[in-house]
Amino acid sequence: DPDVVKEFEKQYPDLLRLTTYLQNNHFPLFKNNQVEYFPMAEDAFEAIFEEIKKAKRFILVNFFIIGEGTLWNRMHEALLARIKEGVRVLFLYDDLGAVLRTPRKFKKYLEKEGFEVRVFNPIHKYTDKLYLNYRSHQKIVVIDGNVGFTGGMNLADEYVNLVPRFGVWKDNAVKITGDAVWALTVTFLQMWEASGSSVNYEEFMPTGSPESDVFCQVISDGPANNPRNPIEDFYKQMIYRAKKVLYITTPYLIIEDDMRDALIAAAAGGVDVRIITPHIPDKKNVKILTNYHYGKLLEGGVRIFEYTPGFIHAKTMLNEDSAVVGTINMDYRSFHLHYECGVWICNKDVVDTIKNDLLKTMEECHEVTIEEWKKRPYIIKIYEKILKVFSTLL
Repeated sequence: DPDVVKEFEKQYPDLLRLTTYLQNNHFPLFKNNQVEYFPMAEDAFEAIFEEIKKAKRFILVNFFIIGEGTLWNRMHEALLARIKEGVRVLFLYDDLGAVLRTPRKFKKYLEKEGFEVRVFNPIHKYTDKLYLNYRSHQKIVVIDGNVGFTGGMNLADEYVNLVPRFGVWKDNAVKITGDAVWALTVTFLQMWEASGSSVNYEEFMPTGSPESDVFCQVISDGPANNPRNPIEDFYKQMIYRAKKVLYITTPYLIIEDDMRDALIAAAAGGVDVRIITPHIPDKKNVKILTNYHYGKLLEGGVRIFEYTPGFIHAKTMLNEDSAVVGTINMDYRSFHLHYECGVWICNKDVVDTIKNDLLKTMEECHEVTIEEWKKRPYIIKIYEKILKVFSTLL
């Protein structure tokens, strides 16, 4: 909508280049949104369950990991209740993310109950193909086309701290009400079609949206639909456009040289660059490689904070003007191999809410120093060099 772009330019003239880049990569700019930020996944799922109760037409659900347990039982019951009331439920999940934690006939069980189910990239079909490595890491829930959710969380108990894994598990998410939900719907339907036959998009159109001046753009990419990996380039642009602050949360900090240099350049330019990573890892080798990447960043003035209560799985990038919340890790796998999604948000109140959560999180963190980093054991230093060779596979 050219009028929306003109209004955006009036309010955010310094961000015109960023939104134009996204538009040129087929991610439309939307106004008229309400955004609610959830600092923990358990808060997000409570909001999801409340919205599911209100569903009248359809519910779209897409997760990378499905794990049987208390959270899945609650989700299953909530969705089944709406199916019995005539609501369509389209349920999409990645095969690799569910194969070890669901029954062998999981898909058939759901279909018998009235779910419409598709499985992305079935393992049994492609075990001899290199694209077995290409997974859908997206997390999307859309209710009636008017309300949508995305974030780092998966549909398993550890993500909402119902079972203890790696200490306190911190994830984040956003709820969008308004025009930008259509982009989440389209992102879901693209992956739905990639996992089966085509659909009529008009059946999933929104029915209304609030008036507001909150601008959003839903971003997504993957090895097939966006080979140029626009999210990685967009992250670099956010880094270079930062003037005062740049805060990042990521469970995996395995970045390439150009991303590292962009962060260092921002810090050298006076930007307060801070990155939050886990203190307790879920993958030990990835943690060792993450720590390896601390060195040049710390030397370049970037501050590193490790989340001491446990494992931070949230994926966030924030500067003084805007923020991205979604499924995107700061590693090769996310930028090049996985299908990812997120929401870029331009609104001072929302950005301040996210910033305050990250500052509060930093109070629970241990700040890593360059002196501390240099004292890591010699055997770890050798092992890091070996892991670095295989970093794109981790």
